[in-house]
Amino acid sequence: MASQTFKLYRYQLLPIDRHTPDLFLQRTLPELIEEKNLIFQNALQSLSVYKYRDATLSLRVESDRVDAMVIQLAPPRSLTRETADFRRERVEHWPHVNVVVLNRPDEQYFLIQDRQAAFANTDIVVKIIERATREQLARAGLRLHVEQMFEKSEFWDLVEIYRGKIVWVEFEFITPNMANISRTLSQSLKDLGKDTNAFKTEIEIEADPQSSLNLQPSNETVNGLVDYTSEGGGGIRMRVKGVRKIIHANNKYREVSIDELTMSGGLPEMIRVVREILK
Repeated sequence: MASQTFKLYRYQLLPIDRHTPDLFLQRTLPELIEEKNLIFQNALQSLSVYKYRDATLSLRVESDRVDAMVIQLAPPRSLTRETADFRRERVEHWPHVNVVVLNRPDEQYFLIQDRQAAFANTDIVVKIIERATREQLARAGLRLHVEQMFEKSEFWDLVEIYRGKIVWVEFEFITPNMANISRTLSQSLKDLGKDTNAFKTEIEIEADPQSSLNLQPSNETVNGLVDYTSEGGGGIRMRVKGVRKIIHANNKYREVSIDELTMSGGLPEMIRVVREILK
């Protein structure tokens, strides 16, 4: 049975400003955080059409529940076909991708179908969703931030490959508001972004030019940052002696496969299977 590949992303819904009174349309900050998933659901369900690169996308949102939905996006394409009378004609073609959205406070995932006939890569779909929902979320005082999930082993594999040559590492992480993925961060790192009203924090570590960094999984702070970023909390970059380009340690996206029977079986069945896969 044929199956489709879906790239896995984690999204977070963060307050634009944690410290300005009356910013959140009569909501207190705790109320805004409590209602953020409902606000996001309403923003997604209100989508109908969206223009991308001067083309109007076909867009449909399927949802019969609060905590999950499927978005279908199709850009206009054209195909040339040969007819029975030996002519060539151009016809409209609308290849689509499916986006599975899990929208519980502790389960904020996008699973985006990787179909290059529709979009060159799944990051384009992420940008479309971010832009399409930005205005409605901003009116409520929220910002959507999406990061790919990657295999944390990729970072440690790179550390072993370049052992003794790594001179700089940057951890970029989103201010956490999901306890289930931020448990590996120290409390001081969790509080830093919230106390300073930052949505993103960057931590750089750099060795002396004549030396190299000593990176070990036994270091709780480093390992905690790797765990958090790999779960969709940010990204990691490094510089290596003898390598001119900056190396990104989050290029290996996590993927899942969903068979076509499940995809055609309706929303409840698809969501059930997806949740089983992600356990």
